[in-house]
Amino acid sequence: GLMIGGIDLGAIGGICVMLVFLYAASFLLNYLQGFIMATVTQRVSKSLRSDISGKINRLPLRYFDTATSGDVLSRVTNDVDSISQTLNQSLGSLISAAVMFVGCLVMMFYMNWIMALTALASTLLGFALMMLIISRSQKYFNRQQKDLGNINGHIEEIYAGQQVVKAYNGERDAKATFREINTRMQDSGWKSQFMSGLMQPL
Repeated sequence: GLMIGGIDLGAIGGICVMLVFLYAASFLLNYLQGFIMATVTQRVSKSLRSDISGKINRLPLRYFDTATSGDVLSRVTNDVDSISQTLNQSLGSLISAAVMFVGCLVMMFYMNWIMALTALASTLLGFALMMLIISRSQKYFNRQQKDLGNINGHIEEIYAGQQVVKAYNGERDAKATFREINTRMQDSGWKSQFMSGLMQPL
């Protein structure tokens, strides 16, 4: 290629063309991934909502005597939305990270197997710590979703029965119940978020 001041412009031009091609391919693949994940996520969410609706229609009347309607609605909306967001945000990244991990591992063993084993050992240690944190934080996430259903149920019942609450001077009891559930939800919320936030730094 053309040489100017010891710089091979032909080689640089070839690299630039290759980079443009790679970025275009990356854009196309990311677009396809987003499209596929959005489609899969919405289909799964639709299927879940249909299954939950069918399940609710089959439940005996005694279930609705013990469960609030707000809590039932929370299963259809909040819980399904949580699954939908997790699928949409995490599944694509998980696949990309797994492919990247395998590719890096192959290259590392090709270059220096001793350093590769050292890196692999530290990665396995990180996974062990991550699993420990997940096992501890899972109960708080479960409690958070349960508290979310309870608070939705409480609010729905209080607002729907506002006249009854006022007629029987139940405002103080309603506020106390709300404060209790809200405090529990705050506690489970910050504990679950704090423990899951530890994973990335570790």
